[in-house]
Amino acid sequence: MEFELKRTYKPSGTNGALWYDGSLVCHTIELPWRENKVNISCIPEGRYLLEKRITHERGFHLILKNLPGRSWILIHPANDALTELQGCIAPVMKLSGIGKGIHSRKAMDKLLESFEEVQKENELVYLTIKKQSNMNIIKRAQQPTPKFFKKLRTAGLILAAIGGAILSAPISLPAGVITLAGYLTVGASVLTAVSQVTVENESIDSKEKLSKSQDHASP
Repeated sequence: MEFELKRTYKPSGTNGALWYDGSLVCHTIELPWRENKVNISCIPEGRYLLEKRITHERGFHLILKNLPGRSWILIHPANDALTELQGCIAPVMKLSGIGKGIHSRKAMDKLLESFEEVQKENELVYLTIKKQSNMNIIKRAQQPTPKFFKKLRTAGLILAAIGGAILSAPISLPAGVITLAGYLTVGASVLTAVSQVTVENESIDSKEKLSKSQDHASP
């Protein structure tokens, strides 16, 4: 068995999800892909040998072996890829932006624990890195819904309930109110459905775009 890192590439950073045997171990952050240039790019996709090591500075962490054109690529704690990484991979418990995350040391401890479990069964442990494939609707619905979109989903359910109550009211209502209730119900249903199938990376990307648009709009 081996670990599998599924990446999502963005111009300002690379987010990932680290899996083992079908279970999510943690998320990851890396530099953006810049043609494997030393110190400014994440490493290429591929299958690499993983080894555990310890240093006075970092404590226990992991190192990737046999990389094309790169060396000393580690998996170690960090919270901001652009300011803290030079090609290494940082585990995080939760993504907070493109190339950013939180609770990295906790994620590192969890990863090391998983690594030791894998190593007991296999003399050699590998990490396969690849691009995250597009998820179908069923896989999307099974993924955790980001916090912001949970709120939107709740709002959609409330609006749908209001619209449904108006449409099923036992009293006669003006045609305009009935029409409005119909639009409200349809819109709420769409909002709920979209929120349910939005996954974390897309949520972060949407927030980044919103933040940039607000910055441009500011005087």
